[in-house]
Amino acid sequence: MPKPKPQKDAAMKLIGLFLVSIALFITLTACGAATPTEGPVATEAPPTEEATAQAPSVDEQMAQIDSVLKQTLTASIAYNKPASMNLDQTVTVELLLNPSLSPEVLSTQVTETGQVASTSIQITPRMKALLVANGSTAFVIQSIHDNPEQLVSSVDTTRWAWLVTAKEGGTQQLTLIIYRLVKYEGQDYWREVETYKADIDVKVTMSQRLQAFDWKWIAGIIITLIGIPALWRYIDRNNKRKKR
Repeated sequence: MPKPKPQKDAAMKLIGLFLVSIALFITLTACGAATPTEGPVATEAPPTEEATAQAPSVDEQMAQIDSVLKQTLTASIAYNKPASMNLDQTVTVELLLNPSLSPEVLSTQVTETGQVASTSIQITPRMKALLVANGSTAFVIQSIHDNPEQLVSSVDTTRWAWLVTAKEGGTQQLTLIIYRLVKYEGQDYWREVETYKADIDVKVTMSQRLQAFDWKWIAGIIITLIGIPALWRYIDRNNKRKKR
């Protein structure tokens, strides 16, 4: 029996190794497909800490308002209040405010007639003053100042003034109201500081009472009273002439 040649043996070995390599490759590939691949692990991000502003409680809000209201200065005020007026008379009511003067000294600067009252109040850099009547028809009030809201100086005197004309007789009342401006959470609030009321006796003179009468109506009554007797006399005379 003839022996195989060495070249054939080497070729057969190479073919065997190639087939074994292919089989090994197929086996490894099958094993890799069966094993589940691990994807990237999702890690939970740590929660971010956001600063959440909580609404203040009622007590905290009240404390804040009290703190704002304490941010004031003390100032002196002085004003005149007429005790009596005649009907249709016009007087000037003047209000002065100054943080650097005492109430007694400031009262000497009031130039208008009437009793002068003075005291101390709490103020802010912006103040407002109003003068109102107890009845809508009792007085005609006209402000002389440009604006009821005024900036307050720490040295100079701030002045408000009103022209007041009496339109109804009897005891009438004027009310002076003073406000200070308070800021809270970016908003402006006018807070009443003081209220001053003055009773004014509006006197009606005899001439004013006579002027108040409706003279046309009175003249009509007088003419009627005079005319009726004259008419009767005229009728009576005519009757007597006819009888003759």
